[in-house]
Amino acid sequence: MLARLSGDWAQSGDGAKWPDAAALLSLLSASPVEMIRQLPAAARDAMALCEQENVPRGQLVDQLSKDPSLVQGLLRQANSTSNSAGLSPILAVDAAIDRIGLAGTRAVVVAASVDGLLSKPGAPYDALLATAWQRMVNTGPMARAIAPAFAADGEEAFAIALLHDVGLLIIFDQISTLRTNNRRAVALPEGWLDLLIGELHEPLGAIAAHRWGLGIDAADAIGTHHRRARPGDRHPLAETLFVAEHLEAAVSRGEPLDLFGLWELGDLTGDPMHVRGIIDRQLSRN
Repeated sequence: MLARLSGDWAQSGDGAKWPDAAALLSLLSASPVEMIRQLPAAARDAMALCEQENVPRGQLVDQLSKDPSLVQGLLRQANSTSNSAGLSPILAVDAAIDRIGLAGTRAVVVAASVDGLLSKPGAPYDALLATAWQRMVNTGPMARAIAPAFAADGEEAFAIALLHDVGLLIIFDQISTLRTNNRRAVALPEGWLDLLIGELHEPLGAIAAHRWGLGIDAADAIGTHHRRARPGDRHPLAETLFVAEHLEAAVSRGEPLDLFGLWELGDLTGDPMHVRGIIDRQLSRN
C-alpha cells in the first residue's frame, strides 16, 4: 500500500512543490520497530497485572500509582459522565479500578501511555490530533453499550474503541518527527493528508496494537473497523467499532443515525433493532 502511494505521488508531478509529502511517506515506510514507539516499562507492567484476574488489588494500585499520568487518566475515566452518572466522585485509585473494571483500567493505561508517548505534530495539525483523541474517548462508552447487539464483550469493545484510530496518531507522530528533522513546520498539499489517513490509519493501527501487546482480536478489529477490506465477514468487535464510530459522528453533529443504511454500508451481521433499542435506552438516561 505504501509502495503504491509513493508511486502515485512520484508520478503526480507535485514532488518539487511539496517535498514533505515524499519525506513523510519515507518515514512511514520504516519498520514497525523503528516507527512505532514501545510503551514505557511501567505501562507494560501495569497492563500485565490487569490481565491477571486474581491480581492482588494493592499490587496493582502500587504499580499504577508510580505514574501520575496513569492515575490522572484513571480518575478522569472513573468520573466521566458514562461511568459516574448518579454516583459520588472518586479520588482514589483502588475505587477507580472497582468502578471501571480491569479491562477498562488496562485500556486507560494504554491510552494514557500513548498520549504521553507520541509527539504533537505542531500547527496546523494539533487541532486534528485533539479532535481524533476526543472522538476515540467519546466512542468508547458507545461501543461498550452496543456491543451486546453483536455478541461482543462490552469491556473489550470499550477498551479497543479508546484506541481504534491510533493509526492516525502514528501518522501525526511521524509528522512531528519530520518537523523536528526539518526544523520547520510541515507543509502538505490540501486534501493529501486526508487521503493518506484514509488509506493507512487502519493497517498502522493494527501494527501498533500488535506491537503493544493488545492481542490479535484487538489488532484485527482496529485494522478492519471501517469494514472495507473484508466486508461481510462476521467480526463482532470490528462491527461494534464501525457502528459506534458512526454513532459518535452523528451525535457530535446533532444528526439522526440511519441504522438500516449503516447496516447495508457495513454489511453488518448484528440486529439493527437491538442497537436501536440500546441507543434509545441510553438517550433516555441522559
